[in-house]
Amino acid sequence: MQLRKIGQKIRDIRRLNQILRILTKHGFGFAIQQLHLNDHAIGRGIIKTRVLRRFTEPPESRAVRLRKVLEELGPTFIKLGQILSVRPDLVPLDLCYELSKLQDRVPPFGYEDVKKQIKESFGSYPEKIFASFDPVPFAAASLGQAHRAQLKTGENVVVKVQRPDIRKMVETDIDILYILAQLANRYMHDIKIFDPISIVDEFSRVITKEIDFTYEAHNIDKFCKNFKDSTTVQIPRVFWEYTKQKVITTEEITGIRMSDYLTQPHSDEEKKAVAANGANAILQQIFIDGFFHADPHPGNLFILPDNAAAFVDFGIVGRLDEDTRDVVVNLLIAISTKNINGIIKALEMLGSVAEEHSLRDFKHDISDFVERFYDIPLRQIEISTILPQAIELMTRHKLRIPPQFHVMIKAIATIDGVARQLDPDFNTIAHTRPFVEKLVHERLDPKRIFKDVALYSSELLDILKVIPKDIYEIIKKVKKGTLKIEFEHQGLSKFIAEMDKSSNRISFSLVISALIIGSSLIIMANKGPLVYSFPVLGILGFVFAGILGLALAIGILKSGRL
Repeated sequence: MQLRKIGQKIRDIRRLNQILRILTKHGFGFAIQQLHLNDHAIGRGIIKTRVLRRFTEPPESRAVRLRKVLEELGPTFIKLGQILSVRPDLVPLDLCYELSKLQDRVPPFGYEDVKKQIKESFGSYPEKIFASFDPVPFAAASLGQAHRAQLKTGENVVVKVQRPDIRKMVETDIDILYILAQLANRYMHDIKIFDPISIVDEFSRVITKEIDFTYEAHNIDKFCKNFKDSTTVQIPRVFWEYTKQKVITTEEITGIRMSDYLTQPHSDEEKKAVAANGANAILQQIFIDGFFHADPHPGNLFILPDNAAAFVDFGIVGRLDEDTRDVVVNLLIAISTKNINGIIKALEMLGSVAEEHSLRDFKHDISDFVERFYDIPLRQIEISTILPQAIELMTRHKLRIPPQFHVMIKAIATIDGVARQLDPDFNTIAHTRPFVEKLVHERLDPKRIFKDVALYSSELLDILKVIPKDIYEIIKKVKKGTLKIEFEHQGLSKFIAEMDKSSNRISFSLVISALIIGSSLIIMANKGPLVYSFPVLGILGFVFAGILGLALAIGILKSGRL
């Protein structure tokens, strides 16, 4: 166990060395200095003075250079950038846009490693498990790569195999991210308000799930269930007997990848059908299922011969519970009716509360935002224009927006951009209306009302059962005289500190006064050892009182409060 910890520390040091060199290479030497890495033992050993002097920033913007840093650092940091790209409450909008371009540009790993991973997972090599297995991958990403294969039962499948030692690399990178977060928390006050340690905590949970391929397999199963009766959406099924933590086997999708489809000649009718099917699939996932594909970019979409849409890569998904979907509907209705108070109420229910002193400005800005788009025809309104402005408005007023809400916005904006490339007249807002209306009708469904009443009645009954017992206990304690009420002060620390200072100054003044009075009495009595006909103790008392008085005066002047 001890050797394992030592090995991990050595990996951490080597990786940190690499990270710092890449940061410096792209003009982020100033960040190393701000984090005081050069003041630590680990920093002195690996940061060269000549490297730290390279503070001249290249001509490219910081956002572009940071994207390149994350791409060069590999899988963990690419995933971190992709997650931050949907958090405009944490990073500036220009950086969000740049991070959204992050791509997994990594070479495939060798077939021997593929065989080793499959052998560790299933106890046999791929030649024994599958009827055929293509040793050459057709796609490679940061966490794994995909191979075509055929089962012995005849089904064509895709086998995604995890990169060797990726878990160790992720663990090492997370250790380093925690170190950097702690240093940022200590030295970079502008970043401290975003609580970098909590960001790393959340990221650690997300990527830990993603490197377990069974998590993605369960996601796929849920999407299959939600679209089991659909004729316009296909989800590849999972073959669980060939799926483990490091290997996932799914049905092969036979179609055209959307990124290729966009460059091919197709009729306008086909393109419009594809745009509608893809957008409706995402809108159903968000507003009806509450479980949606978080990154529906053209590389993760396939078009089938009948214009149906097929989704792949379900490692990152978004979730909206029933209450959150209801709030989103309330927000959309309030926006459509220009109900400013309704918009603010919906944002409050989402957990996004404006500061009290800026509520008037917030209302004014929301009213201006709604008026800006209210009279514009739907076909002229672009989601890609509205959403960034809405997010900028929320960020400017320091609203606390739930992360899943950002993920939902990104998913809608992504599919809107793809749909408009296929059909320039496509309007996502118009396509959203039927789903919102369906949710509104569901609210008025007697079954939903009965369900809510039953739920609230059960909770109310539980409260009514507890209240009599609690009241009886309170009455018993009152009769015995043992009832205690505890108060906890909040926000009084500064007041108490000031009171302590004031009382100390008063005590100091009393001591000085006592010294002056006592010294005066001794001099008047003219007793004890004399110096120049004055009692020594009286003189010493006056001198000591003068020193204390001067110190007190200096302290008061420094505080700026006379």
